[in-house]
Amino acid sequence: MVAKRIISLLFACSMALEPAAHVYAQNYNLPNLGAAGGATLSQLQERQLGEEIMNEVRSDPTYLADPETMEYLNRIGYRLVSAGPGSPYSFEFFPIRDSSINAFALPGGFIAVHTGLVTAASNESELASVLAHEIGHVQQRHIARMLENQKGNWAMTLGSILVAILAARAGSGDGAAASVIGAQAAMAQNYLSFSRDAEREADRVGFNSLVRAGFDPKGMEQFFERLDFNNRAYEGARAAPSYLRTHPMTVDRMSEAQVRSRSVRAQKHKDSLDFYLIRARLRVLQSNRYQGWSDAMDYFKEEAKTAKGYEAAAVHYGMAVAAQRMKNPTLALQEIEKARQMTGGNSAIINKLYSDLVFESSPNQRARGLQLAKQAYEKSPLSAMLLENYASLLLRDKKYSQAVELMRKQHAISKSTVTYQSILGRAYEAMGKRSLSHQAIGEMYALQGQKVAAIQQLTLAQKANDADFYTMSEIDARLRELRADVEFDKKHQ
Repeated sequence: MVAKRIISLLFACSMALEPAAHVYAQNYNLPNLGAAGGATLSQLQERQLGEEIMNEVRSDPTYLADPETMEYLNRIGYRLVSAGPGSPYSFEFFPIRDSSINAFALPGGFIAVHTGLVTAASNESELASVLAHEIGHVQQRHIARMLENQKGNWAMTLGSILVAILAARAGSGDGAAASVIGAQAAMAQNYLSFSRDAEREADRVGFNSLVRAGFDPKGMEQFFERLDFNNRAYEGARAAPSYLRTHPMTVDRMSEAQVRSRSVRAQKHKDSLDFYLIRARLRVLQSNRYQGWSDAMDYFKEEAKTAKGYEAAAVHYGMAVAAQRMKNPTLALQEIEKARQMTGGNSAIINKLYSDLVFESSPNQRARGLQLAKQAYEKSPLSAMLLENYASLLLRDKKYSQAVELMRKQHAISKSTVTYQSILGRAYEAMGKRSLSHQAIGEMYALQGQKVAAIQQLTLAQKANDADFYTMSEIDARLRELRADVEFDKKHQ
């Protein structure tokens, strides 16, 4: 169903878009692909399309809404963005639960990273090189160029990419996947031919950002070499690494990566502790089954025999994450305490899990766990991960008014996020404030693109009528706005 909804969405967008006059271009001594973006899609339209697609992506079971991973990926991502050419895009980096080595860019600045890419990266510069490459795709507006190249078939072109992301997975059973993939067969050669030049352009833009951000220039070269080596084992097989299927590798790309990395001054990059922690975390979260967690635990036990420094701390952290999933809180607490001792208690990621495990250990430890979460948040008040953890523990400890006060005063999470509205909705519901609860839940649905459900919630908020005059007026105005949006959508279907 996900694939069908996406294809319908893309077809509707293709009928609605009009030529845009704005041209986005960067002078980076790149292959001549024409103006970046062309006249098919304006940046605003591209962002709107990306937002709509993300509504579908977030509802897919492979979307991994993990605060630790998201915070880390966005930190690395924006370090690269700030080191690159000026960009009008607001980027969002997010993980997909998939063991294959891959990453991809969606319209408007949304970049997905497969968990398999992170677990396979031998160092942080390799991971950063892939993110930089995907950022280059966005900054050079390659999706818009692809749509221009395909003319009337652009909705199906994007559809094929999204089906590969969401539907063409083992066991997905989505009938739309097979039909769309079949429809793409005739277009495949044209798409790949266009894509090879775009890949080289994204390589060059990405490499410049990689170096300016202080990562090892050899990161991209090393990643390509490892992919090429792995690909030889799959030659002629359908199981070739997915990154190579969506990012065609050529001799030119390989040689250019080598020349670029050797033409700049060598700079060593020390991998962050967070890189090792997130890599260990995703080795566990890559599976949502007990056997997968057990396999990860066995892997960490073997690694613990030789691991040193950050890698050793990450091994114990990974065991704690796995033990928590396996419902073994005693082992989880033992392992996270080891990781905490190894890092001097200075890791936000480790401290988050530590406070959570202490809170869960016994009713007598709830106050201590809550205090640990508060201390971690106050030390890093702009961390969405730590804020969400502290607020969550407040809710679990039935301190609802404190949770509301915290969310109203904080600056780590925007009000226009599902997380913010979800926390408020749960707190207000527990406090018996029905209008405020339904209002927050309605806004949460609206942010997910579920306008009808949002209207239902706001109607309930209106009927409850137990908030102040200002809030009720706000609810009335929002209801009118959403109803008008739904009517507009019906007329333009």
